[in-house]
Amino acid sequence: MSELMIALVGGGGALLGAAVGGTAAVVAAKVQARLGQQAALLAYRGPLEAARRTAQREAYAQLLTAAHEFSQASVPALEPALTLLTVTDYESRGEPPEETVSERGRVRHRAVLAKVPGPGAVRIAEQHVRLEGGPHPVAEAARAVAAAVAELSDVFVNAETNYESKNAEGQDYRHGLEKNPGALHRLLVAHIDAFSDAATAHLNAVKVRP
Repeated sequence: MSELMIALVGGGGALLGAAVGGTAAVVAAKVQARLGQQAALLAYRGPLEAARRTAQREAYAQLLTAAHEFSQASVPALEPALTLLTVTDYESRGEPPEETVSERGRVRHRAVLAKVPGPGAVRIAEQHVRLEGGPHPVAEAARAVAAAVAELSDVFVNAETNYESKNAEGQDYRHGLEKNPGALHRLLVAHIDAFSDAATAHLNAVKVRP
């Protein structure tokens, strides 16, 4: 091979090496730029995620506090509510109750039921949880808590309500009657525990990603 050919080949190799090296440099620059963008995104999103999670934590705590307060206040009212429900159920069917309750006794039972707070605080707290974006499992668990509180509260309010309407099958349905306050309270506690578990799982999850 002549010296000219060797020079040409050598020059071509140098040019190829320069081209490959240049391409590698461009790729490396793009990778570095992408990593820089990801780092900037994390730096931007990190504080926002932290603030959002703080707001969610406060909303979850608000609902748990309101639900626990309602649950604890309901405990003394469970037996009086059951007594009034039972008496009212018998009276609505025109039958004498197995155990009579004097008017003075009924007044005492009503006073106990009146001390139970309404579902308003829990309903507002549940809406706050949904306002903070849930997420869906937490929002559903919060909705179940609010529904359980509303149902038990309805029993306390209508423990002596003696009226009838028609259900979906056209049969007589007694509002608030034939419901067991104790069973509804146990269901409420189960829903509170489920919400606490869902909220804890969400707050402990890693949410900040590039």
